[in-house]
Amino acid sequence: MKITWDQWAVPTIVGDDDLDTVYGMGYAQAVAVGRDVLELYGMARGKAASYWGADFLKEDLFTASLGLDARTDEWFAEQTPDTLARIAAFCDGFNAACDEDETRAAHRREVLPIAPRDVIAHVLRVFVRFNQIDGKRLAFDPVDFYGHTLAGSNSWAIAGEKSTTGNALVMINPHLSWSIKYHRFIELRTISPARSFDGATLIGVPWQSMGHSDHVAWAHTVNPIRNLVVFELKNVADNQYDFDGQRLAFETIEHTINVRDGEPVTVVERRSVHGPVITAPDGVDVAVRIAGVLNHPAYHALDSWWQMSCAKSIEEMFAIHDRAWLPMFNITAGDSSGSVGALYCGTPPVRESWADCDRRLPGDDPGLIADEVHPASAMPRVIDPECGWVTNCNDTPFLWCDPPLNEADYPPAIAPGVHQVDDIRPLVSRDWLKGHDTVSPEQLLELKFHKRAVLADIVLDELLAAAKVHPDLEAAISVLGTWDRQMNSDSAGYPLFLMWLLASAPAMLAKELLIEGDEPGALPIGLRDAAASAATLQAAVLGFTLLGLPLDVSIGEIMPIGEGDEAIPGDGGSGLVGSLKSFEILPAPTGGFVVGVADTYVSRVELREGQPALAESLLVYGNTTEPGAPPAPSQFKVWAADKLRTL
Repeated sequence: MKITWDQWAVPTIVGDDDLDTVYGMGYAQAVAVGRDVLELYGMARGKAASYWGADFLKEDLFTASLGLDARTDEWFAEQTPDTLARIAAFCDGFNAACDEDETRAAHRREVLPIAPRDVIAHVLRVFVRFNQIDGKRLAFDPVDFYGHTLAGSNSWAIAGEKSTTGNALVMINPHLSWSIKYHRFIELRTISPARSFDGATLIGVPWQSMGHSDHVAWAHTVNPIRNLVVFELKNVADNQYDFDGQRLAFETIEHTINVRDGEPVTVVERRSVHGPVITAPDGVDVAVRIAGVLNHPAYHALDSWWQMSCAKSIEEMFAIHDRAWLPMFNITAGDSSGSVGALYCGTPPVRESWADCDRRLPGDDPGLIADEVHPASAMPRVIDPECGWVTNCNDTPFLWCDPPLNEADYPPAIAPGVHQVDDIRPLVSRDWLKGHDTVSPEQLLELKFHKRAVLADIVLDELLAAAKVHPDLEAAISVLGTWDRQMNSDSAGYPLFLMWLLASAPAMLAKELLIEGDEPGALPIGLRDAAASAATLQAAVLGFTLLGLPLDVSIGEIMPIGEGDEAIPGDGGSGLVGSLKSFEILPAPTGGFVVGVADTYVSRVELREGQPALAESLLVYGNTTEPGAPPAPSQFKVWAADKLRTL
């Protein structure tokens, strides 16, 4: 096995066989992000507090309350010998790198040596955490995982017949937090006789989960699948609850969590007939089921990523997924024949109504425990739609292409309908694609870095006209009236417009802010109540006053990116406004703003039949966090210039 690091600290790993390259991926992750990986594995073991103190107690309580240790044993027992051999090789490489340099992964080395069970525990925990995207806080507070309530990713695939090059083009663009370790990606290139693949994966996952070979390329976006089912338990008292006219006792398991430099903490894992029982953010006791993870588990999801990376076509990729499915995510894909496609991953619960996803079900009714799930083969998919493209921006799968897919062809309550899109991002993407007869690689990159505030083009004139009746809005009207309606680093006025939109979020989510377009997937056409929106602008101005910011501030002034001498003005913006260059900022509780989610891994791939793929990529925050990792220049500057690195 040989590893070479390029100028951006991205490793190319060349191995004699698959085990050799996976060993190299373990070694490379230890060198690049070893401390962070060991921290995640310590949390996955449920022993982080015993290693590093009370700051990690919340993570260990989460592990114990959901019974994740026992679920890890189940997942581990179901892995195939080949999968376990590859995971073991990853662990061997990681451990060898840490043995080689005892300063590597400093202050987290208590977890060493790592073993295959640690990897499985981490993968399981990642899937659980992604299923905590619970905006209505039925069971979990999304802040516990995201630090905020925003999430998002974009993806595009252009068929060879639509591309100016005659080859399929794929754009990979996940958006996650820049600061939460669960969200951090690492980019790796691997070459062996049986498998060569360039791509990225969340750190701690042993091989790439998206990227490209010379035959296929795919992106993941988080799909709106609702694997999480929440039951509100009735009359919880004396360790009992009501069910089917009876009083049943919780099944209980007592866990002792050791805390470094502190007293041990006892937590009682409770389980009802529905599943593990937790206390929701509003203090209500609820039981949870998570299809594909805790119930009807997707045991072979990790192997699915490996097998798909060896596929020669989209059809083969989708067939692999139907056998070894992922519990969630969309796939947007292309192949070297020029085909493109999309697949909605998961095996969601059988339900009659999408509305059941947005409420707690009565926990005393046995008829509501749906133990069936839809098979992966029943999920929406499309290959080579007539429009010549597929796109997804975390919206419904029925809007992947044009015309939209027919919802009636698929099981009910697996995804929101075409009129339930609550983000303008997918609408901007579809509108752009429908307006282009052909798409070049350069145009696709321009689309990805799109920073036009499309929502402002739709509503701003109407908003400012209604605001004229408020004398106190004269300055705001002046700022927004001269704003260039871009989200560049120096676009004065964008943060004020964003503040207005954030203040309008309840109305937007309730479909009370915008007048929707006539066709499914069309852009909105105006404001429902311009006078009410003008009053909301007053609230936004007040918010700026409280933050001590001038109304004409730009995003580059309030949110620099990078550190020290490397810091540069931020740019890009919110998908809610229409930006496809993701740079979501939120008011911070302590004042100022913080980055919510933003572009992370970006890769544009051109797949050529009989020739190597052409690709450019970017990992915005860089590939390393270890002090002793190979040095690299800042990739923030490349991203700020709306460019990618040539591979």
